[in-house]
Amino acid sequence: MKKDSNNYFGKGNTPPPYSILGLPLEIKSDDVSDEGKFKGWGSTFGGKPDSYGDVVVKGAFKETLENGGRNGTGIAMLYQHNSYEPIGVWTVMEERDKGLWVEGELDLNVQRAKETHSLLRKGAMRGLSIGYDLPRLPDGTRDPGACEFIEQVNGQYIRVLKKINLWEVSPVTFPANIQATITSVKDFEGCKTERDWEKALRELGLSKSAAQYIVKLIKPSLRESGAQDESQDELGAMLAELRNRSKRACDF
Repeated sequence: MKKDSNNYFGKGNTPPPYSILGLPLEIKSDDVSDEGKFKGWGSTFGGKPDSYGDVVVKGAFKETLENGGRNGTGIAMLYQHNSYEPIGVWTVMEERDKGLWVEGELDLNVQRAKETHSLLRKGAMRGLSIGYDLPRLPDGTRDPGACEFIEQVNGQYIRVLKKINLWEVSPVTFPANIQATITSVKDFEGCKTERDWEKALRELGLSKSAAQYIVKLIKPSLRESGAQDESQDELGAMLAELRNRSKRACDF
């Protein structure tokens, strides 16, 4: 069943301005204390790509952890990615050889935190998702060292995440990529072919199948424009269409 992203992201029906990376939560129910403290692996490095074709490598979190998150204000612990529902604090978050080690404490004075605590203890909540974006250079362009696309023997691509900005880490019911939000015309400047658009969408966090699906939906608009270099107005119009179309990619 498709998850209603409007309800999922909470108050204001506004998705977060970053990508969601679904990861396994390696936390045993026995590791959750009566006081709401828990610990475990939030992300593991390397290995087989996830269902969205992404692989995180060692060092990806190093800079963002040193900087205190994306804006230097800390890394939030949210309930199901809802920025209106913080449920606790991360007391330890560090890179180790295996991956991202996290230790947190739920604020049991908060109703959602109490619910999360109960679900974690019973093993009913087993997912963890990371809210992140890829860093940009001072001129606004994407840092070329943030990720790399590697073509496989079968013609498919995997995206290797080498450097990310971490916004928040959320315990969730389903560790899945709900929606990568398209936020800026700059993300699509220079896109001249369907392949260019697909790559730009992948860089924003969409899976390969979701990116292909969206490109298929907007293909008529691409043909109608006919221009090799779209104007800002044309890009803006296409961006608005992409924002709407991307909601339909949640099942991919």
